[in-house]
Amino acid sequence: MASRTTLLVLAAVIIIVIIVGAVYFMRAQQEERVLKIGAIMELTGSLARDAQVCKRGYDVWYKAIQDQGGVTIAGKKYRVELKFYDTRSDPGQAAAAVDKAVSEGMDILLGTYSSANTLGAIPAVNKYGIPMFAGSPESHLIPEQKSKYVFQTLLTTKESPLAFKEIIAKHGIKTAALVSANDAFSQGLASTFRGMLNELGINILVDEKFPVEITDLKPVMSKVAAANPELVIVAAHPTHHILAAKALKELGFNPKMMIIHYGIDSPDVIENVGPIDDGILGLVMWRPTVNYKDPIFGDVNGFLQKWQELFPDVEPDYTAASCAATASYVVALLQKYNIEPPLDKNEWEQIASLATKEKIETILGPIKYSDDPEHWHVNMELVKSVLIVQFQNGKLVVVYPENLKEAEMLFPKPEWK
Repeated sequence: MASRTTLLVLAAVIIIVIIVGAVYFMRAQQEERVLKIGAIMELTGSLARDAQVCKRGYDVWYKAIQDQGGVTIAGKKYRVELKFYDTRSDPGQAAAAVDKAVSEGMDILLGTYSSANTLGAIPAVNKYGIPMFAGSPESHLIPEQKSKYVFQTLLTTKESPLAFKEIIAKHGIKTAALVSANDAFSQGLASTFRGMLNELGINILVDEKFPVEITDLKPVMSKVAAANPELVIVAAHPTHHILAAKALKELGFNPKMMIIHYGIDSPDVIENVGPIDDGILGLVMWRPTVNYKDPIFGDVNGFLQKWQELFPDVEPDYTAASCAATASYVVALLQKYNIEPPLDKNEWEQIASLATKEKIETILGPIKYSDDPEHWHVNMELVKSVLIVQFQNGKLVVVYPENLKEAEMLFPKPEWK
């Protein structure tokens, strides 16, 4: 009898051990289901402050993912890890950041803030054959590399400045000054603006480059003021636009028209330039008034809600929206085609191929990357969304195109406040 009781107890213990073991095994299996995303980013160095517009977009997307408890791919729940790899704002360090991300087993990459750092990352991306989807850079030099694995969500410096052509021609501008930061993105912009001004027969009185890390633009803008152009164009980053506007105000020089590209809708520019100016023009590729659907946020309103939870004192600009939308696109692609992590060379090749075929609606609008050699891996769907905005009463309003304008354009530009 005792031995029978012992056997029953032993059997019960074995059953409990099996059940507990199975539960732990299932939990372990679930814990192993992780989608690892590496973001190559300028966390330190001269571009770190401006790069926050990009990082915030990725951060808000990650919050939405976490709040949903991860993502479901092929009927299985995956936890998502987002890890940033610092380029130190140095294109020479961008490849090392990619090396580290791949060595740590990242499944896929999100791209840098700046074009220069994206260009620096391309050799390493090509070496591993790992797709990198970049939500921020705009240089036309990136598609010219014809990388099979790099995808650019925003329009490039070859296309976007042309949106200003009609406005400049319409107002009879005869003379201009063009100042630009000496990095790949800004020089791409400057090249397109220069060609457009020449085509319009406008005399370029000043064509000046300055270092990206500059902290005082007054000497450069003094040359501009002395030349007295009707149009001033600053092709650079948000920090530079603030410096340029403040320098011109201090110098007491007010051109008939002023264009800054890019970053007019970045929080820093709105905070620092809006209160001192009416009339500066800039370009945006997104406005929160169009409520696009999105696979992660649900729609633009869902994005704005998550944004307010994370950054209540900052408004999202088009770069932040693009970075969040880019991450949504990547996950939606994996979900639609049941591409299950961990990802390796075979899945990377599949993703690179699908990105030029699959159009997915996001908070930015539809995203699909072109395989046209002229616009290689650029999201040309965005062409329809380009808007010109102007500071009026401290706020940005759309003044072009005509069918979407919210106010008449102020010309000539009013005096500094």
